Amino acid sequence: MMLTRARRIGRAVVTLAVGAVLAGCDAGRPPMGELRLRTEDFTIRVSPETRPTRALEPVYWRVMVHDTKTGLPIQGGQGRIFGTNKDMKTVANGLEETGELGTYRSNLMFVTAGMWAMAIQFRRDSTQILQKTQDWTQDILSADEPGNIQTPTSTRVEDTAKAPAPAPDSTKKPVP
Repeated sequence: MMLTRARRIGRAVVTLAVGAVLAGCDAGRPPMGELRLRTEDFTIRVSPETRPTRALEPVYWRVMVHDTKTGLPIQGGQGRIFGTNKDMKTVANGLEETGELGTYRSNLMFVTAGMWAMAIQFRRDSTQILQKTQDWTQDILSADEPGNIQTPTSTRVEDTAKAPAPAPDSTKKPVP
């Protein structure tokens, strides 16, 4: 009886250890959809917070900027995110600082679906020149059909975890 109990405890310890190791395997991986870009002085990580990215809906972007040499986050910087499609339609918007170190946010409204060439320009302050990242392509999906009265399906990633409970239906009578 004692030997069986010791084996069970041993198995539980091994199972917990294996679980901890497996959980730590994914810790260094960037979030899904995140791109890592470089300029001469900056390492920039960008990802869409709105998924899927659709035309005619606001697409929110999260941009994290670090100094390439020191690895420290850049606060108080200035920049913009922009994109151009094959028809030469262009969208652009400035980056706004958030409360997180080195993190900026912006949003863009794409006018058409298809592939868009995207890039970011950033500088430490107004006395510096803007440094541009290498372009990347972003696939923008078609918008909902006209007249669709449903709520759009695109949501900001961080809002999905904090979504409030739906309001009760006022057309139903309360059950006694």
